Parts: sequence; C-alpha cells; structure tokens
Amino acid sequence: MRTFIDGNGGGPAFLASREPCFVGELFTYVLASGTTYRWTSYDISLTVSGNTWLAPIDGAPLVTRNRFGVKNTVEVPELELRLGCTDTLLSNLKTQIHNGLWDGARAEMDRVFMPAPGDTQYGYVLLFNGRQSSAVIDAEGVTMTAKGDNVLMNQQAPRNLYQTNCLHTFCDAGCTLDANDYTFAGIAVAYGSSATRIVYTPPSGFTGAQFTQGVFTMTSGAAIGQVRTIRFANDTELLPTYPLYDAPARGDTFNLLLGCDRQQTSCQNRYPVAGGGPISNIQHYRGYPYTPQAYIAV
Repeated sequence: MRTFIDGNGGGPAFLASREPCFVGELFTYVLASGTTYRWTSYDISLTVSGNTWLAPIDGAPLVTRNRFGVKNTVEVPELELRLGCTDTLLSNLKTQIHNGLWDGARAEMDRVFMPAPGDTQYGYVLLFNGRQSSAVIDAEGVTMTAKGDNVLMNQQAPRNLYQTNCLHTFCDAGCTLDANDYTFAGIAVAYGSSATRIVYTPPSGFTGAQFTQGVFTMTSGAAIGQVRTIRFANDTELLPTYPLYDAPARGDTFNLLLGCDRQQTSCQNRYPVAGGGPISNIQHYRGYPYTPQAYIAV
C-alpha cells in the first residue's frame, strides 16, 4: 500500500476497515516560473494540509484523467489529462500553453480517500510525479501529457555523433556565450506583417541573413510573450518556423537573437550587438569538421 502524506496517520486503518469512502484525485502543476496550479476532478474543491485544489465550479478547468500507467520496470510512467476549458479561463490558459509558458512544468497526481465529502483528514496518496512532456490544443480544451523523471534515462547511444556542425545550441550552457550579448531589443514590426511573416528593418551593421536560425520574442501587442525560431530571414522579412498565435500590428516590438549555422568559421567570428571586433568561441566548438569521409575511414 502506498503511504499517506500529510494526514493524521489513520489512512491505512481506514482503508483496511472497508468502510464506504469518497475518492478524489488531485492534480498539481508547478511551472518553471514557480507559479502553481492545483485542480481536482472531484465535484467540490478540496483542502488538504493547508492547500486547496479547485474544482470546476470554483473556476478550475474540467479535469479528466484519460490515461495513467505505472509498471514495475524501467518503462517510463505516463499521465495524460484532458483539461476542458474556454479561451478565457485563467487568463486564456490555452494561449499560455501554446506560447510555451508551461514548458518545463512539473506534474503531480495524488488521490484522497474521504469518509465524507470534503473530509480530507487522512491526507493523500502520491500516485505520479513527473515532468510536462507535450500538449495538444483544440477548440474544447487541452490534452496534457506528463512523463516520469526516468524519461531522462532515454539517451542516445553513443551520446554524441561525429558531424561537421556544432553539437551545441547557440548560447546554451555548452556554447557558453551570453544571449544578451547577441540580442537586439525593441525591433519594430513594419507594415505588411502577419502571423506567418514579420516585416522589419535589420539592425545597423547586420544583414538579414545573419538572423536565419535565430529567435525572435514578441515584447508588445497581441502576440506579446510568443517565441519563434526563424527559418528564413533577409533584409526585409523574417519567416517563423510556425505561425504566431496572434498577428502582430505595425509598431509592435520584438527582441531578435542572432542565428548560428553552427559552423567552425562562424564560431571564430562572432560579432556582439554592442559592436567591436569579432569574438572567437572556438574553444567551445563541438563539431568535427576534419572527420574523414566514410569511404576512407577504415
């Protein structure tokens, strides 16, 4: 039997008595920002050990557990929830999820056994604790999938591949460069822009092509907070990898991170936005440009 948490210690005895009980499931999401959401699929909101899990009648989404599986093996456990919600619930929950604000969130599912509705004296039983994996958004709500922490054991073997391109992502921990040194702030959206095309003027001293494979982040307007990778850029427009959720208007602003083609020459000649000479980061380059061709690598 699983251990009851934050209860009065009588949970196992209560279940062993086989007395009638009411069962509720508690779902907790903790975002990377620290924001915490607590919802329950029970008919009323439940308070356990000072924390309250809201029911739909109190403003929470309608939570339905579609699938939950745990096996006594190294197989990754998975929790799938269906959140029924409107476009305006919780400051547009669907838009927040779409814009990536839930990336890196942690998910937990607990179960509470009550001798009477709302009587949570025995605490709860932890059934699942993992990390947010994916989300599918439709007109009626969101389907959320979380996976257990042992998903981190799913690693490529061998860990690294021998390839010409650098294995790092530009400005990640391995690259070591600071994204702030290569980001232009307050770039204005020009007339003719849409959700699939941003018309702009490149910053002075840089060409549009240098922003291909870069990233832009909307900082004002209807699309504020939305982040997109740039699949193509020239001196007049940026094309995101997939459309913005809301079309920007003329005068809206965005931050623009330079792109990186992950080639050795680019790593040796990286110009920061503040100006000055090129900065070489070749000591952190993780490509293998001198790897022999397969037909001679014998």
